[in-house]
Amino acid sequence: MNDQIRTAGQWAWAMVGLTVLVLILAFVAWLVRSIWPPLVLAGAIIYVLNPVVTTLQRHHIPRVLGAALAYTSVLALAVVGGLLITPIVVDQADGLADEWPSLRADVEGWIDDLAAETTDWVVETPTVEEIRAEFADDNNSLGETLDRLRNVGGKVIHGALIVILGPILAFYLLVDLPRLRLVADSLVPPARRDEAYLVAGRLNRALGGFLRGQLLVALIVGVMVSTGLAVVGLEFWLIVGMIAGFSNVVPLIGPWVGGVPAVVIALSTGDERQAFWVVLVMVGAQQIDNHFISPLVMQRTVKLHPAVVILALLVGGSVGGFFGLFLAVPAAAVLKILAGHLWRTYVLNEPIEEVAARTAADDAHPGSGVVSDVLAPELLEAP
Repeated sequence: MNDQIRTAGQWAWAMVGLTVLVLILAFVAWLVRSIWPPLVLAGAIIYVLNPVVTTLQRHHIPRVLGAALAYTSVLALAVVGGLLITPIVVDQADGLADEWPSLRADVEGWIDDLAAETTDWVVETPTVEEIRAEFADDNNSLGETLDRLRNVGGKVIHGALIVILGPILAFYLLVDLPRLRLVADSLVPPARRDEAYLVAGRLNRALGGFLRGQLLVALIVGVMVSTGLAVVGLEFWLIVGMIAGFSNVVPLIGPWVGGVPAVVIALSTGDERQAFWVVLVMVGAQQIDNHFISPLVMQRTVKLHPAVVILALLVGGSVGGFFGLFLAVPAAAVLKILAGHLWRTYVLNEPIEEVAARTAADDAHPGSGVVSDVLAPELLEAP
C-alpha cells in the first residue's frame, strides 16, 4: 500500500512538473512566435523533398547536389505550370474583377432576403447595410489611412520574408539531416535510444504521411474540380478549382469552404440549372476523394477519430488562423502518439519490445496508405 501511495505521489508530481514545463515552453514559443511561420514552411519542404534527396543519396549522389536537383526540379515544374495556367488565371481574374460588384450585390441581396424571411423565428439580425454602416468611418483621417497602409505593408514584407527564408532554411537542413541525426544521437542516453527511435519513427510517419498525402489529395481534387467545372461551363472554372484544391488541405471543413465560391458564381453568372451541375461536380469530387483517393493515399496516416479532428480544427483555428487549421491535425496526432507512448510505457509498464511490436503491427496494416508505404522513407534514417 505504501509503495502504491508513493508511486501515485511521484506520478502526481511528475504531471505537475510536466504541466509547468509545457506552460513555460508555450510561453517561450509565444515570445518568439515570429519565427514559426518560416520554420513551418521549412519543415513542410523538408518532408516533401527529403524522400527524393534520400533516394538520390542511395544512388551515390551527394545530399547537397540532390537537394539542389530537387529544388531545381520543383522550380522548373512551377515555371512550366505557371506559363501554362497564368494566362488563363489572369484572364479569369480580370473577368472576376469585372463581375465582382454584381456578385457582391447578389450575395448582399440573398443575405437581406434571408434575414427578412427568418425574422419571425430567429433573433433579428442586422442587414448588410447596417453592418456596413457599423464599420464605416466617416472621420477617417489621412493619418489613419497611412497607419493602415503601413500595417498592410508590414504584413506583405513579413509574408515575403517567410517565402524567402523558409526554402533557404529547408535547403540547409535537407543537406545536414544525417549530421543532425548524429547530434541527436549524442543527446539521447544509449539506454533510451531504441525508445527514442521508435517514437521518432512514429512521429515521422504520421507527420510526413499526413503532409505529403494532403498535398497530393489537394492537387488531385483541384484538377478534378477544375475539369468538371470547365465541362459544365462555369465561367471562372480554374480559379474556383484552385480555391477548392487549396482549401482541401484542411480536413473535413476545407471542401465546404471550396464549394461555396463555385455555387455563388454559378448562381450569379449562370442560372439554377448550371448551379445544380456545379453542386453535382463539387459533391461528386468530394465523394470520389472521400471514398477512393484519400483512403488510397493516406488512410490511417494520423489515425484520429473524426470528432478529435473537428475539436483540433476548432482549437487550431481559434489560436492560429489558417496556419492553426493546417497544423491542428498533425499537432493532435503528435500529442496522441506521445501521450499513448507515455501511458503504455510508464503507466501500464509495458516493455518497449511489446510497444514496438504493436507499432509494427499497426504500421503493417494494409490500409496504411501508399504515401507512407512508398513515398516516405525514414526521415531519420542512418547516413
